[in-house]
Amino acid sequence: MAHITVAGVGPGSEKYLTRACIEAAEQADILVGGRRQLALFSHLTSEKYVITAAMDKLIDYLADNARAGKKIVVLASGDPGFYGIQSTLQNRLPGFTINVLPGVSSIQLACARLGLPWHDVFLTSCHGRDYGHLARAVKDHHKVITLTDPRHNPAELARILLNKGVTARKVYVACNLSYPDELITATTLEQLAAVPKWRENNCVMVIINE
Repeated sequence: MAHITVAGVGPGSEKYLTRACIEAAEQADILVGGRRQLALFSHLTSEKYVITAAMDKLIDYLADNARAGKKIVVLASGDPGFYGIQSTLQNRLPGFTINVLPGVSSIQLACARLGLPWHDVFLTSCHGRDYGHLARAVKDHHKVITLTDPRHNPAELARILLNKGVTARKVYVACNLSYPDELITATTLEQLAAVPKWRENNCVMVIINE
């Protein structure tokens, strides 16, 4: 049976790469990932394939090369099992064995930066997903952490929560974690909603009912 390895590269900085991820990448014939993930291994001579929105093309490429016996490592930001590419590959490649190497997620790093235990946190994501579930989660749980994206950015999500009747929440927004321009802001939903244009990407939003 053909094998494909999915390796979590962590929040972005090379210092959060696990030894298992590095060794897998070094032994791979083909590395697959976004440009930012592939840049971590630009020194390797393996073939590189950049993931785009053309998912059918990616699946065909992986299947053909895996059947040919190539060692393929798919690089995933954060941990591949948390709203990552792992589930997509398992669903789209049912005849293949998907080996998974976990990575440090941006949520883990955000909680570490804040000194916030997260065993009691409700975890979700608005990255590329409908945000309708977020208000229900915030109303039902003391602590909620969500990933954001350029469209569903922290300011926009704050406005949506206020429109849904959610108020009086403390919010931390952690952006570009592990990078030199890392930024962590303590704010409220009301203050966040007043930001006219959100400029940061790759954010983690921590919402706490105090």
